[in-house]
Amino acid sequence: MIRYWLVGTVALVMLATGCAASPGATSKTVLAAAPEPTKEVRNLLLPYDHYQLSVNEIYLIESAKDLLTRDCMRKQGYDWEVIGDRKQYPDLRNRRRYAVIEMPVATEMGYKSNARLLGSTEVTAQKMDREARMSPAARKAATDPTDGCYKLAGDELARGNAENEDLVSRLNFESLEEARKSSRVAPALRSWVQCMADKGHKYKDFYAAAEDPRWATAKEPSDTEKETAEADVTCKQQAGLVKVLTETETSIQEREIREHKAYFERLASAKERHLAAARAVIDRG
Repeated sequence: MIRYWLVGTVALVMLATGCAASPGATSKTVLAAAPEPTKEVRNLLLPYDHYQLSVNEIYLIESAKDLLTRDCMRKQGYDWEVIGDRKQYPDLRNRRRYAVIEMPVATEMGYKSNARLLGSTEVTAQKMDREARMSPAARKAATDPTDGCYKLAGDELARGNAENEDLVSRLNFESLEEARKSSRVAPALRSWVQCMADKGHKYKDFYAAAEDPRWATAKEPSDTEKETAEADVTCKQQAGLVKVLTETETSIQEREIREHKAYFERLASAKERHLAAARAVIDRG
């Protein structure tokens, strides 16, 4: 069963790295749009977020990798297009943590998702276009997974700055599960279930609604899917479900940060060293 907090992590990686484009790709890639984030989503941040990279921090590192890759490629006789303006974006990594929570998203997309929900796709599109314009030899020199310039650039920036993120990733999943099953959240969840039932939608929880097999059969959301998602958002709002989930998860994560204090201190230090290494490269130009 897919849990929506993981979608944020995957999308952040996709936004940062882009996708491989075919040599015949057009020079102007256009990726799917999504409704602008609501204030609620912009403010939906949790304690663990401080210890993992945001989109803007990933873009900072990507800017430094571009510069290092350019220098490496020049030594091999190739050009490397440095992507210029990586704008600043709100941190939307938790936008789908509790499935759909915004009415504009429910109305337009139902329970469907795309990378644009988590941040800008402009940089991803530029990276896809850049790769499409490269010769096969230049592309291999840049993107070879063993010794390509882009990989080597990433290795250089991360050298001595890495900390195993398996624990925080596991705790991130567990805090959501613990909150969802907690006595503090139970009344709001029961209220959501009853609200949905009153509207003709019988689900045990909001994940069951989001993962209804009917939604997977069509690429575009049906009227039924969108109506169900709209009811879902309305019932979450009436039950105060997102608020109590966020408050409960915050308490759980703060507890775990205290219990694993040394680990989280190492994680924060490794992250800052990684960002500092990127800033140093950018400052050198």
